[in-house]
Amino acid sequence: MTATDLIQTGASLAAVFFVAWLVRRMGLGADPRIEDAAHAIRLAEEAEAGFGGTEVARDRAGFAAIVRNAQGRMMLVRAHGNHFAARPVDAATVGRLDKDFLTLTMPERTFGAVTLQLGRDAGMWASRMRELRHG
Repeated sequence: MTATDLIQTGASLAAVFFVAWLVRRMGLGADPRIEDAAHAIRLAEEAEAGFGGTEVARDRAGFAAIVRNAQGRMMLVRAHGNHFAARPVDAATVGRLDKDFLTLTMPERTFGAVTLQLGRDAGMWASRMRELRHG
């Protein structure tokens, strides 16, 4: 190897390390998860100031959660890229129960459908969805 080859190899290696550092610093490629109920409530509060979540149904994998406040209003929080997005759950939201899974389809098509694995609690949260339609 010549000195020029060594310099080019060293420069290329330095560039690769710099790009890897930059990607990590920007949070790209991250796998965001909702850590716990407090984290879900904080995310709902960031989406709507004064929401005041009191109860949470968190997906087993942590990709999404439903947060309910004392007035019975609900907010769906989900991972979106390397951040989180939240939308109010209301009568226009379609809920579908399938054993331990609850799928919510928001009226906003770009938000997409979200399936939460809630275990035994899925039925209770599906019932709350029905209350929104009839309440």
